[in-house]
Amino acid sequence: MWYQPDGTRVVSVGHTLENCCYQGAVQGHAGSWVSVCTCSGLRGVVILSPERSYTLDLGPGDLQAPPNISRTQDLVLPGRTCALSWPASLHTQARLERPRGRRHSPSHRRRRDVVTETKTIELVIVADHSEVQRYPDSQHLLNRMLRVTLLLDTFFRPLNVRVVLVGLEAWTQRDLVEVSQDPGLTLDKFLRWRRRDLLSRLPHDSAQLVTATSFSGPTVGMAIQNSICSPDFSGGVNMDHSTSVLGLASSIAHELGHSLGLAHDLPGNSCPCPGPAPAKSCIMEASTDFLPGLNFSNCSQQALEKALLEGMGSCLFERLPSLPSLATVCGNMFVEPGEQCDCGFPDDCTDPCCDYFTCQLRPGAQCASDGLCCQNCQLRPTSWQCRPSRGDCDLPEFCSGDSPQCPPDVSLGDGEPCAGGQAVCMQGRCASYAQQCQALWGPGAQPASPLCLLAANTRGDAFGSCGRNPNGSYVSCAPKDAICGQLQCQGGQAQPLLGSARDLRWEMLEANGTQLRPNCSWVHLDLGDDVAQPLLTLPGTACGPDLVCIDRQCQPTDVLRAQECRSNCHGHGVCDSAGHCHCEEGWAPPDCTQRVRATSSLTTGLPLSLLLVVVLMLLGASYWHRARLRQRLCQLKGPSCQYRAAQSGPPERPGPPQRVLLMPGAKASILGFPAPPSRPLPPDPVPKRLQGPAKPPPPRKPLPANPQGRRPSGDLPGPGDGIPPLAVPAR
Repeated sequence: MWYQPDGTRVVSVGHTLENCCYQGAVQGHAGSWVSVCTCSGLRGVVILSPERSYTLDLGPGDLQAPPNISRTQDLVLPGRTCALSWPASLHTQARLERPRGRRHSPSHRRRRDVVTETKTIELVIVADHSEVQRYPDSQHLLNRMLRVTLLLDTFFRPLNVRVVLVGLEAWTQRDLVEVSQDPGLTLDKFLRWRRRDLLSRLPHDSAQLVTATSFSGPTVGMAIQNSICSPDFSGGVNMDHSTSVLGLASSIAHELGHSLGLAHDLPGNSCPCPGPAPAKSCIMEASTDFLPGLNFSNCSQQALEKALLEGMGSCLFERLPSLPSLATVCGNMFVEPGEQCDCGFPDDCTDPCCDYFTCQLRPGAQCASDGLCCQNCQLRPTSWQCRPSRGDCDLPEFCSGDSPQCPPDVSLGDGEPCAGGQAVCMQGRCASYAQQCQALWGPGAQPASPLCLLAANTRGDAFGSCGRNPNGSYVSCAPKDAICGQLQCQGGQAQPLLGSARDLRWEMLEANGTQLRPNCSWVHLDLGDDVAQPLLTLPGTACGPDLVCIDRQCQPTDVLRAQECRSNCHGHGVCDSAGHCHCEEGWAPPDCTQRVRATSSLTTGLPLSLLLVVVLMLLGASYWHRARLRQRLCQLKGPSCQYRAAQSGPPERPGPPQRVLLMPGAKASILGFPAPPSRPLPPDPVPKRLQGPAKPPPPRKPLPANPQGRRPSGDLPGPGDGIPPLAVPAR
């Protein structure tokens, strides 16, 4: 997308882009790593070791000339730091202890579902006007961002996260928001524009602004912690500080990591970063040297796992409706048009269901094994639970029976109560004030007394506030909003589990001339020089009866409109994050007004069409059972059934209805029949015209003149003679 001089937006879709980026290793150099693109010339990075890395640059018109090779350490790369904005998460640090008493503890099954399941970040990159002026050739700019996306996908792939570029917007005429040297102010304006303009016309999971403007100080990027699926905060700003795409890609990966809830790595060697690319530093380090981080550390992997298990990132489990218009390449591990599966190149493919040469399913396979609803190359049955609930606010998902992929992750709608009424669900997560204190200070931590909390957060300083303005100044809370500001806790451990206590202040409060006990203690937490915001109460925390914290203000729960949505479920279900009714067992969607007899009536469980199929199958079984019963009765009665079927003339007027109760194993004598013969029944009679010569039959008494006037004593009424139809017993 770009803009004409009159401001008209031009959207280019449907054209095919060339897949021209590659990854690999240098032959004979174990542990080496190469990433090059041939989209326009030859450009890329070759890393032989943390001390030996090179950049390649060969323009499209210089294919016969030797490439320009430079050592990475010779490039002018500023010392990178990240400025992290609010709200900092308390639930995604690898070293935090899980609060005791949680009802849901992660099991192996849950880990298998949300940790190893492939997740996808749909990314939009926005190049501001200064970036467009640096790369005025639109194709050059596009190729650069494609190379950045390739590196991002490489960085995140070990975490089972894929990165897909779904849109590139270039501000060719002017900046649509003010881009200044203040990263906080730029981020605030960019996120407002994203929510107001970009998100409605181009759905995505994260938007990253790339600018050639130099931010003040050593900061090269800023993002919102733990914001990946938020319509308000899922984005970041990044300074394009180097001609090498490696530095830009590492910076964007760092900010995306913050959006996923990853904190900075601890100093020292406590967070090693193994991976395919050798590097001196990890991606989530607060600052790096000449060679940026190329891998996520073990701490980052553990933090992401913890965040996923606690309900973060529901949007990452949605399957892409369509991939960007790139040329189909078998082996890139994306299923593109014309492919049934894609398990990578032969050295990477471990899927027995997929042919890695053709990207087609092998004979007899119904699905590829990368889907949670595929087992042994066959689709799992309908209603198999493919993703269990991850907490109070999450809902389980079930296989549909016709797709190998687990349906998109859904959760309870915003405003549904959780944590025993101490909080409400917001974006699929639930956190009471006590749980947040325990996540910061460990088991035993509790909220501070109301008076201490009020005194702290109405100050508007480092010890208590309702956050910061874009210019860095603290915002004091209104008294009614004090509980929605900075976390104020008591008890727990002496040192916080996140950051360190830079300063501690004790203060005695008095009420009506009487000193209150215990004294109030307030802490100034040091989360790093690049963290711009204090730890604030999470949205959805209860702040009073029918009141919750929203946008750092104590507001009525009615603003979330949960009750309005819940009323559509008629008291037999709750609303999910998609605005649909999640019905209780025994009630059918879409509005939970009809009772059903099934294993599940959840919107993510058995579909209505399957229930109809089950009903039809029961009716068919009833009809078959009734037909078999009639056939057996005829066999017990002997030739009378044949005699009545062969008779002609008008049928006899039926007599009074007779009710017959057939019990399993009932004997024929109970029904008025003689007992069945112990010997086998004789064969069916053969018509005379088909019989051969035989002896004349023995004399017998002739039949009466009018057989219709008599009914054999053992004959039963037919289907129309008043016998009620067999009912299918309810399950």
